[in-house]
Amino acid sequence: MKKILGLFFCFYFISETFAHNPSSVECYVYTQLHRGNSEVAINFLKQLDGIGNLEGTTLLGMIYLEGYTQIKDARLANYYFSKAAALEFAPAIKALADSYMAGEGVELNKTIAFQLYEKAAKLGYGPAQFNAGIMLKNGEGNPVSLKQAYEMLDLAAHNPDLGEMSHDAAYYRDQVKGCLGY
Repeated sequence: MKKILGLFFCFYFISETFAHNPSSVECYVYTQLHRGNSEVAINFLKQLDGIGNLEGTTLLGMIYLEGYTQIKDARLANYYFSKAAALEFAPAIKALADSYMAGEGVELNKTIAFQLYEKAAKLGYGPAQFNAGIMLKNGEGNPVSLKQAYEMLDLAAHNPDLGEMSHDAAYYRDQVKGCLGY
């Protein structure tokens, strides 16, 4: 049962981070993990990382972050996230921001988390738009800015890649809108 819950969480984590329908890479990795072939999945992702595939590099980080190898290694995960983030891959930037937000493998730092969410948001990445909007609304990692929160949450609410989460973004956007008196 623990393995099934872990695989469900892994698939949820991957889907939430990439915020779209799973790619063929994600499906292959998920299938291998589901079959208990974590080494096959990891070797596949290492090959993708070796040829500069940013999705593979980011997924490899997620595998290490969640412990689907023998070792859970948040520092190694953040190494892979940083590698893909340096090349402006928005899902990796968001994953690195998540690490700073939770203090996983790095010192907890909401200011850095916000800066990273904002960077990925400017690249048009829906989950980062949502997170940056919430942080602006709540004043986490930066001063409260309801106007900027409204703008960011509005972008997230209209982002087609956000899926069901766009409803949450619209809810919070409308909440902020009421405070602004729009």
